Amino acid sequence: MSGGWIMLGWVAVFGLPLAVLVAVILWPERIPKDRSVEGIRQRIEDEDGG
Repeated sequence: MSGGWIMLGWVAVFGLPLAVLVAVILWPERIPKDRSVEGIRQRIEDEDGG
């Protein structure tokens, strides 16, 4: 039974940090509304119109 706990420990030691690293690298970053193409276009149109 202790072999199962050791295996679970190794999975926790290496698996969890690896999963977090992969999630941080692959998770898409949300672009703020004023930094999107549409937001920049709207700002330019507002500046030209004013």
